[in-house]
Amino acid sequence: MKKRAICLAVLCLLAFSGCAGEQAAGFAESDLVLTVAGKEYHTRDNIETVIEALGEGYQYAEGKSCDYDGLDKTYTYPAATFYTNPLAQGDLLAEIYSESPEAATSKGISPGAAKSEVLAAYGDPAEQDDYLLIYRASEETGAPALCFELEGEAVLAVFLTVDPV
Repeated sequence: MKKRAICLAVLCLLAFSGCAGEQAAGFAESDLVLTVAGKEYHTRDNIETVIEALGEGYQYAEGKSCDYDGLDKTYTYPAATFYTNPLAQGDLLAEIYSESPEAATSKGISPGAAKSEVLAAYGDPAEQDDYLLIYRASEETGAPALCFELEGEAVLAVFLTVDPV
């Protein structure tokens, strides 16, 4: 009887666990990452980690920060644009924006994907309109969001941001 119960439990576990390699649909805090040119980045990473990985081949712009003491800076690489804020810890990423297929979300969504693929991977967004899908792990001020810019039914760009969208 005990062996039968164990076998039944194992069968139920296998039946409800799905395929080992599949990711469950839905958005979680662990999805707040973008892979650009093979390396993962998060908002509030230091820009030095980006420059170390992607090199000096960027276009640079800066401007006085409206929210912080110092300069907001922009580093544009072929695969993505990285926007920073001057914080006590250094120039930290406020936004990572990409229209390049070299950028992908944690569930493999890249620019060029269909809107239906985003919805299948992440479920219903916290906010949406005809041009934007926004996924948030928290409603706290300054909490990061994963966003998909749309052109019709296709993803034009993916971006992570801590700025209000």
